[in-house]
Amino acid sequence: VASVAHGADAVMVGRAYLYGLMAGGQDGVARALEILTSQVHRTLRLLGVTSVAELTADDARLRPGSSPRARNAVIATLLASNAA
Repeated sequence: VASVAHGADAVMVGRAYLYGLMAGGQDGVARALEILTSQVHRTLRLLGVTSVAELTADDARLRPGSSPRARNAVIATLLASNAA
């Protein structure tokens, strides 16, 4: 959500679907995606918006002291989305 708020067109899920695959096969992947979707919807509600299109950079920020790797990943995402 934070990357999209800062202008990214897309984000990667990472390993979450693999955990679902290992735990429950196809049904596990479906459940992992349901969980991710519900978390995004909950975050949007907590921010007071109804869709990702309403997000702005003011809605999300990096925590002070966040890891350099996390900061670099967000910066790379922002640069890539701005270049497009």
